[in-house]
Order: sequence, then C-alpha cells, then structure tokens
Amino acid sequence: MLTVTDAALLLNVSKDWLYRHKRELPHARVGKIIRFDSSLLLRHFQATYPIRDGSRLKPKGVTPMGLTRYQRGFVKKMGKKQLVWYGWWRVDVPLAEGGFTRRQIKRRIGAASEFTTKSAAYEELARLMGDLGKPSAEMTFAELHRKWESAVVPTIHKSSADHYQYVLRSYILPVFGRNKIQSIGRYDIETFLAAKAHTYCKSTLHGMRVAVGKVLSWAVACGWLEKNPCSGVKLPQAGKKVIRTILKPEQVVAIAGKLDEPYSTLVLFLAVTGLRIGEAIAIKWADFDGDVLKVSRRVYNRKEGTLKTESSGRDLPIPHALLVRMKVLGESDWIFRSLAGTPINPGNALKRYVQPAVKELGIAIGGWHDFRHTLNTRMRKNGWSAKVRSGVLGHSTIDTTERIYDHADNEDFRAALSEIASEMLPDVTKTVVVN
Repeated sequence: MLTVTDAALLLNVSKDWLYRHKRELPHARVGKIIRFDSSLLLRHFQATYPIRDGSRLKPKGVTPMGLTRYQRGFVKKMGKKQLVWYGWWRVDVPLAEGGFTRRQIKRRIGAASEFTTKSAAYEELARLMGDLGKPSAEMTFAELHRKWESAVVPTIHKSSADHYQYVLRSYILPVFGRNKIQSIGRYDIETFLAAKAHTYCKSTLHGMRVAVGKVLSWAVACGWLEKNPCSGVKLPQAGKKVIRTILKPEQVVAIAGKLDEPYSTLVLFLAVTGLRIGEAIAIKWADFDGDVLKVSRRVYNRKEGTLKTESSGRDLPIPHALLVRMKVLGESDWIFRSLAGTPINPGNALKRYVQPAVKELGIAIGGWHDFRHTLNTRMRKNGWSAKVRSGVLGHSTIDTTERIYDHADNEDFRAALSEIASEMLPDVTKTVVVN
C-alpha cells in the first residue's frame, strides 16, 4: 500500500490533487491515514497524467478504459411558454479504429413544473447519466459487419456462416448499413421485423432476428455497445407460410414422368431416400460401397461443403431398381449434374422445371423438402419406428422427426375414429326395427 507521497510520485501529480480526487481512486482509510493500492491504481491509470493547471487530470495520450471519471454534469431551464429542464454531460466514446473521442450528450430532463427545484433536476440527470452515459463505439452497422465478418465468421460452421451472411446482405445491411450502431434501438428492430412480416414467413423473420442479433451481441462483447437491442424482441405475426404436401406414390411417379433427366430421377431419388436437396446433388459414384451410399458432403450456394450436422453423415442402402435408373445418367463424377458437368442448381431446377410440372398436374408443393416430409410420413404409416425414420433422415434428435416432419391426414383420422367406433358402437351396423 502506498502513502499519499508515494502515490503522487507514481502518478506524477501533486498530493493536493490526490486529496481532491481520492473518491475517484482505489484507496483505504486507517483512521485519518489514507493508503493507495498500487496495482489497482496502475490499472486505473495506464498512461502518465501530469498536472497542467493544478486543478484536474489531463491525459497525455489515450484515455484508458479503466479510468472512472466523476462528473455531475449541469442543468438549465429553457423555454418561453413552458420552462423545461435540460441536462448536459460528456462521455468518452471508443472509436472503431482504436482510441477515444469526447462526446457531449444533451437530454431533456422534464418540465419545470415536474422538477420544481434544481436539486430534483440534478437527481434526474444523475439517473439519465447512469442509463445513457456509458460509452459506445462510433461506427456504422456496415463497419461493424465488416469487422464481425473478419473476426467471427471463420469460427462459425460454414453453412451457418453462409446463411447469416446471406440474411445480413439481403435484408439487414440495406436498412441498417449506414446507421450508427448506438442509434439502433429495440424499436428500430421491432418496426423492421413488423414491416417484413407482410412479405416473409416466420422462419425467415427468425433468421433476420438471429443474424442481426449475433452481430450486435458481438459488439457488446467487444465493448462497443452497452446492450444488444435485439434482446427480448418477439417476432410479429408473419404472413405467408410454406405448406408441405404429403404426396401419394402415384403423384410422385406422375411428377417424375413430366420431367426430363436428370430431374426425373432426382425426384424419385429424393422420394425414396429422403436426402436433403443439398446432400442429393452432392453425391458422387465414389461415395458408394456396393449399394451403400455414404452421405458425407453437401452443396450449398453452389459451393461444396460439410454436412449440416454430425448426424447428417449416414450410410444408406440404395434399392437396386433406383441404382439401375441412376446409372443411366452416366458415370461422370457428379451424379445429378448440369450440362456444364457441375452439380445442378436446386433453385433453378425447382423454378424452371418442377414447379411448372406440378402446376400442370394440379399438385401444390412447397419445395424439395416435401419429398423428405412425404418419406417420413409414409414410413410412419407403414409402422417404422421413429428411431429408424430419424436415422434415415439424418436428424440429430427423434423429436425433430416427429414434431416437424410427421404429418397426419384424413386417412389417419379415418382409421383412428373407425377403430374407436368399432369399440364404442359394436352394434352400429345392425338393423334397428321401428315398431
């Protein structure tokens, strides 16, 4: 523990200055004697602070984050018809490129009729300084995104990173890119999502909230923001929702019959195996060991990458009839390939070929995933356990298989109600004689 003299020498300030500012500094009292902890003192002062005018500390260099600067601010009544209290104070704001800058904050405190004395106005100002006086970085959301992109994206699973980047560039940056991050509040996030809810489904809105929340939460972790404005934000009622169709076998065959190769065989392959479209277009003949397909990669946004989850890696025996049909497509590296020899583009294939075919047949489908949902539901109806279905689909948990991918229809309702009726009403088919 340092004496006042030793602490003054360490900080290159006068003893009088230490006495005046002791309430701001780490110290201890033993009666009337004051002692300073050297390690805590140096943690507060990471540069040399010589006295210039004998009254206050003026930093020589960069203001340290650890310096707790005491200030009361000041208040003033303004206005002609109605007097209103206003308050001013200053904060040290960290810059995105490093260092700090001093910013003055002005806030309306309230009407003079509400705060009748100057002391009351100062009390309210102290509360505002506590709520709003903490530093935030001077950077736009676009600048923050670039920093997050270089620092955080390499640590995220590639498919997740690609998804976040797509959402940020498509929806978030066009709206918030030029905004200062400290100006983005909860209200801005909520009104943004409410506007998008007229066009997009709830899952897309959820993706927007997650993507912008991850970037802003990283800003909080870096000390550039005090609070993540996405915290606690609820999703609004969404507009349209993708509706999955459970296809009948004859419908799947009809769709395949309307398509040229390789799309015809691709539809049958998806209906039989339940692979995700990105997994299906990524398979090669080298992935086969006899009739067993080892699912080990996927194509996402036209790039070859790893699977969605660890559970997605699985070995599936492919039925002989389907293998024979696939071999007709040729022995090139990619099985389902475009004319250029690259994996087919699933978005273009769905829009240009599959959707027109199902429309002509009078069948409505939500997308490639309908074949995956169809397989799970038909396997359940045929008595296969959730464990088997989950393994075939490559789900991490059985809950996902049953909660999201299983669908009940009128056939299920009819069978269930007929069984109950046969138990409850055993004589329902007997002729009733009316006298």
